Amino acid sequence: MKILVKEQILPSLTFGDDEICIECVKGKLTKTKKKGVTRSNDLLEIIHTDICGPFPHQTIDGNRYFITFIDDHSHFGYLYLIVEKSQAFEMFKIFQTEVERQLEKKIKIVRLDRGGEYYGRFDEGGQRAGPFARYLQDNGIVAQYTTPRTPQQNGVAERRNRTLKDMVRSMISKIDLPKSLWGEAIKTANYILNRVPSKSVPSKSVPKTPFETWTTRKPSLRHLHVWGCKAEARIYNPKEKKLDPKTISCHFIGYLSRSKGFRFYCSNYGTRIVETGCAKFIEHEENAIENEDFIFEEEGDVAVIENAELDVTPLIPLSETVLENPQFEEPVDPQEQAVENPELDNPQEPVQPRRSDRPRRSTSNSNYVYLQEADFDIGDEANPTSFKEAMESQNADKWREAMLNELESMKNNQVWELVEPQKSQKLVGSKWVFKTKKDKDGRIERFKARLVAKGFTQRGGN
Repeated sequence: MKILVKEQILPSLTFGDDEICIECVKGKLTKTKKKGVTRSNDLLEIIHTDICGPFPHQTIDGNRYFITFIDDHSHFGYLYLIVEKSQAFEMFKIFQTEVERQLEKKIKIVRLDRGGEYYGRFDEGGQRAGPFARYLQDNGIVAQYTTPRTPQQNGVAERRNRTLKDMVRSMISKIDLPKSLWGEAIKTANYILNRVPSKSVPSKSVPKTPFETWTTRKPSLRHLHVWGCKAEARIYNPKEKKLDPKTISCHFIGYLSRSKGFRFYCSNYGTRIVETGCAKFIEHEENAIENEDFIFEEEGDVAVIENAELDVTPLIPLSETVLENPQFEEPVDPQEQAVENPELDNPQEPVQPRRSDRPRRSTSNSNYVYLQEADFDIGDEANPTSFKEAMESQNADKWREAMLNELESMKNNQVWELVEPQKSQKLVGSKWVFKTKKDKDGRIERFKARLVAKGFTQRGGN
């Protein structure tokens, strides 16, 4: 309006600075950002805390939440897994006793939100102070609560929780391990964050690690390993015999906080979680299996994702004939191939092959895919061994869906390229391999179908 008056489009108006238009405030008021936040100058001056959860999968101990306590000066964080939010008060007392005894300092300020687990429950008179709030008052600890719907006021704890969840998604989605191990993964992520440099830690030159600021000692990273990698761990077994294996096959899932050692997950051992300091890590193994179905979100976020409309291209329905042998010729029987090839039946000069005197080693390998798992007794007896059995089983619809997913995955990844076969070449056939994936309790989680080529029908020179 001042410009319109200056251009003489409107007559001169008087603008008063003390006049406030209530209607304009109701329609245009926005949140203001606070700048120039003051950082603490010493350890335990300000402690940030927040609870994250619940998550759709429980840990082995039944936990569905985690609570973090972050020191504002060093950004060193403590993390505890809890079953329900009401345990926040108990976890804070454990944290306070440990850090005040170790650092010989007192916690001065705690910054937290106004959740019922922190401040108190609501009643007819409003929100009443609960046990946590009264404990802070009795011990002279200043509680700085955020205003409703302003999580940015507790940004240190909120950002730490987001970083932890992002790390866990990347860690556990790459390894085919039970989803209940997210608790071990998030403790490992917090362990790593405390030992990597942070720009938030005050330093004159190179940023320090939170561990160095917290303990005045530089951390050692020589013992870090890839989370979820395979390992051969040696554990204490008083019943071990002379010829028994010294190690058990397992997966690395974390570090010990009170001992020098590691934590491992052993799916085929009586005690699934074992701890030991003697292990051989197999970190650089090819063909890692991805856990594509893993979702690490709070239950509220999951509901939003499930109700959202996704732009997914529908799959093209395929007939049973196409599913049985898609884009491949019929398999060649080795005996029929020998009859059709006269050069193999009537060799001109039979040559005795040379035999090596070296001892032969077994060619068995855990990376091989057995086409008839039922013959080796390594699979479920209910798993079909052919396409016909899969279509005649009670789970025919689920096997069909698994095969469609396999074909769609091959199409997206451009597994094959269609070319015209030559008359002199013998084509390699294909076969479906069916497998059910189960959880720790033996319940079927999903049906998997893999399309493999019959490489055993190949012969040299053909």
